[in-house]
Amino acid sequence: MSMIIYLISSTAVLFSIAYFILIRWLLSQWKRLQPPKEDDNTEVANTKVSILIPARNEAANIAACLDSLLLQSYPKSLFEVIVIDDHSTDNTATIVQSYANKGVRLVSLADHLATPTQSYKKAAITLGVSVAEGSLILTTDADCIAPPEWVELLVQAHLKEHWECIAGPVLFHQERNALERFQSLDFIGTMIITGAGISSRKLLLANGANFAYTKKAFQQVQGFDGVNTKASGDDVFLLHKMAARFPDQVGFLKNVQATVLTQAMPDLRSFVQQRLRWGTKNASYSNVNVTLIAGLVFATCWGILFCLILSLAGFLHAFIGFLLALGIKTFADYQLLRTGMLFFKRMDLRPALVWSQIGHILYISLVGMGSLLVRRYEWKGRRVE
Repeated sequence: MSMIIYLISSTAVLFSIAYFILIRWLLSQWKRLQPPKEDDNTEVANTKVSILIPARNEAANIAACLDSLLLQSYPKSLFEVIVIDDHSTDNTATIVQSYANKGVRLVSLADHLATPTQSYKKAAITLGVSVAEGSLILTTDADCIAPPEWVELLVQAHLKEHWECIAGPVLFHQERNALERFQSLDFIGTMIITGAGISSRKLLLANGANFAYTKKAFQQVQGFDGVNTKASGDDVFLLHKMAARFPDQVGFLKNVQATVLTQAMPDLRSFVQQRLRWGTKNASYSNVNVTLIAGLVFATCWGILFCLILSLAGFLHAFIGFLLALGIKTFADYQLLRTGMLFFKRMDLRPALVWSQIGHILYISLVGMGSLLVRRYEWKGRRVE
């Protein structure tokens, strides 16, 4: 028995060491990542942009989102806003229609979708692209706020770097409780990992709330064909297809002024439902590095949790393994999150670092396990498989 405990403890420590090495590598890639150069370019003023917003029952948020888009510094004559209403049962469509005189277009997915699907959001985006007049497509979510220079910075990145596909940063804001502050810290780390992963070309992640690609590239990779069986993943699956087709023309916009803001999940139930939805697509990624790294993080957290449980049962080796594994992971996460908090100017979240480490281990272990076992969940009033 003592040999088994020793092996479990040693394995947990080894996983934490591998996790530490991974974080250090990611931070080195983040440091190498440079923002696109900013200078005058007459081409910017000739690029037509279409902003797509899939929306389902977003009456509480859509007005603020549209208001932020109408305040963009980019010439209003060169961008359009298209809201694709995904069978909303509230007054989302009515609110969007009130913006018609400001150049906002409303398209109803129900008028174009003949049969039910597992991937309504992908269908909404595909519809939006088909009616878009712009050569550059930008996507965001209906509960997001875009900064004033968002469109301009994405266009500049597209032109100066010749990127066909661009991922941008997304953060939570206006936190009201401990759970929301935990989510903000988690997302700060995720954005550093996203930028570093794209920079390295080894780990491809993105968030559809701040995502851009050319209409031509979307058509050339045939949109979501082949990846439309999952309810989520409109961002990462498309990024993987883009990277396969345009390996040197995919980038991350490392600019805090391009950060799109949204609200964290307000309670534990909605948080778990959201993360289960995200987690169910992990096994379907074509980029094996994403799956391997997700597996390493999962194994690291479970290793620490196993050691804690065994140490509570009185096993000394397990207690030593718990302290070592937890200490190594905590040090790695501190470096990751400190880098993110400094870059995104969110040092106000620093007091949450210690207890958020405990939350992160529990969240990755339990929700990660749930995403492997759960095949049905509820999202925005729909039962999804």
